[in-house]
Amino acid sequence: MKKDIEIPVVKNIELVIIKEYSEEFLADSWYAYLFNNSEEEMEAILVVSQAIGEIDGEIRGTSQFRHAFKSIPPKGNVRVELVDPSVFKLSNTFMVTFFQGGKLYDKNYTFLADTLGDKHLTTLPFTTKKGIIAK
Repeated sequence: MKKDIEIPVVKNIELVIIKEYSEEFLADSWYAYLFNNSEEEMEAILVVSQAIGEIDGEIRGTSQFRHAFKSIPPKGNVRVELVDPSVFKLSNTFMVTFFQGGKLYDKNYTFLADTLGDKHLTTLPFTTKKGIIAK
């Protein structure tokens, strides 16, 4: 029955957008990172991202991007993808699915339209970098 189904709550897992210098592009770039701030390893991680919204009265969106990672150790992180500033005017959603402690977890992290950019950067409590934490 429905009451017997346990849906575990994701805790201490953060998806953030960080602005940092890129050696590849020789300029500051924006990257999505997945932080495992828990005491357990994350395994079989799948991240699906997409941006969608309205610009100048027209519905716009990106393709879905899919990323897979074998694991993230406790207190570790992984760079997920480069985020182009042209999608800051759209809502950016990252759907994260992973196993931890033998259970399947799933959570959507969203950056609403116009919530990304330099004026939104803050010091992150779990790293020395500045970024924006998804809701």
